[in-house]
Amino acid sequence: MPVKIIHPDHVEIVGLGHVLLTAPHTTSPDADLHTGQIVEEAALTSRAFAVIGKVDREFLDLNRIQSAQLEFRKGIEGFVSEDGIRYILDIRGKKEPGVEIGTVEGQISSDSTTEIVRSRLVKDFTVKVNNEYKGDEPVSLVTGYDRKDAKGNFTVETIQIQFGHEERQFLREKVIRDISEIADILNARLEPSRTD
Repeated sequence: MPVKIIHPDHVEIVGLGHVLLTAPHTTSPDADLHTGQIVEEAALTSRAFAVIGKVDREFLDLNRIQSAQLEFRKGIEGFVSEDGIRYILDIRGKKEPGVEIGTVEGQISSDSTTEIVRSRLVKDFTVKVNNEYKGDEPVSLVTGYDRKDAKGNFTVETIQIQFGHEERQFLREKVIRDISEIADILNARLEPSRTD
């Protein structure tokens, strides 16, 4: 069973496997309605790791948000370095309907991993990839560390997924199920194949 650790500015869920779900801090409860709860439920369902920022008006204070972001990033880096995380699904909210996947034009995730995520989400939602939302720059809070080895292969892949307000509010169970299934698929991808 995953373990939930509550920090002043974020929550960490210690899970199993190689997938980390994240929900960054926000000052806008409208844009990120239910995002933290969705990530928590998906992490518990899939037994994935998670780092969930808190929604708080206090984050309007620049010093407060910087401190919270530093602790949030430390949580991510700890799981990546100590627990062998290979995939980060960065879940965010947006006001407009639909789902957008951002990989900074393939800089933070391979085409094959992006396709796995897209093909699962498209069963339930209208999905756009690297359209208007291309994802955060490679040096952002969630994605800003080396993720390729000397040969140029990804060591950690990050996919940023924005779910619209309607999806998070009215199709919440589908969102949770899809994120959980994606985590399971990505974990299975890294399992050694059994030969009897």
